[in-house]
Amino acid sequence: MVSCKHPLCELIGDDTCSIASGRSRGCTPGLAAKTTEPAVFDEVRALLAAIATGDRSAAARLAAIVRREARDDRNLLAQARDDEPELAPRLAEWLLRHA
Repeated sequence: MVSCKHPLCELIGDDTCSIASGRSRGCTPGLAAKTTEPAVFDEVRALLAAIATGDRSAAARLAAIVRREARDDRNLLAQARDDEPELAPRLAEWLLRHA
C-alpha cells in the first residue's frame, strides 16, 4: 500500500505518490491560464471509465494530468467542482485520501 493513501496511487502501485506535483507550496508557477481546458475534462471522463475497469495505464495518465495541472497552479478537482460538477464526485473517489 502506498503511504499517501490516494486510491489512484494504490491502483498504480508505485511506492511513491503518483499525483504529487514535485513543487513546494509557495513556488510561483508560470503564467498558464487559470482554468482547465474542456478537452482535459473530456479526457478525464474517458480515463475514469477505463480506471473503473482496473486499467493501470489510464490511472497513470490521470496522475500525469493531475500533476501537470498542479504545476500550472490549477487544482483539477477544484476546477471540476466549479466547471464540471457531475464529474467531480467520480474524480474525488480516486484523488481524495482514504482515512
